[in-house]
Amino acid sequence: MKKCLCFLIYVLCIHLYPAPSAADIFQKYAKVIWIDQENQVGAAYARGRKLAEFPILTGDDETPTPPGTYVIKIKEINYYSRQYKTPMPYSLFFDYRGRAIHEGYVAEPGEKSEWATHGCIHVEQPYMSWLYNWAEKGKTMVVVKGRRVWEDKEYEEREGQEAGEERGETRENVEREENSETQENGETED
Repeated sequence: MKKCLCFLIYVLCIHLYPAPSAADIFQKYAKVIWIDQENQVGAAYARGRKLAEFPILTGDDETPTPPGTYVIKIKEINYYSRQYKTPMPYSLFFDYRGRAIHEGYVAEPGEKSEWATHGCIHVEQPYMSWLYNWAEKGKTMVVVKGRRVWEDKEYEEREGQEAGEERGETRENVEREENSETQENGETED
């Protein structure tokens, strides 16, 4: 009975308080930082107009950057993480768990699958200093959408290729074997 009651309350809350749409966010907040994790791109919007777009690096499945809508809570220009023993310059903290948009390394698209943050969002210079100066504590919305998936397929393909090469399998050898098997079975290619 308690489970049914909890489920009913949950369903009612979803319909009474739906997730905000992009239009709602742009109407409520003059400044929005939009983080597209799937494409690893960030953008800054003022009153719904895009001012800047920049490459980013976010967490992965092991150390995710959780999707959601947040507000910049703290700005710290020279923050140092004691937990990870690393500087986090130009930090824009968007949750109280220590996740922030801050200056940090952003890998090239071909090597992004080898890099991840601990849940923060890395942005390189000159974008990060501009973003830090532009964003306002308590007034700038951060929208984190999706999760990192696009490089996972690329990474798996590369890993499979490297494993095959270690076993002496090259693409040419595999194709030769497939062609010889086809010919042995009396099949021909059209």
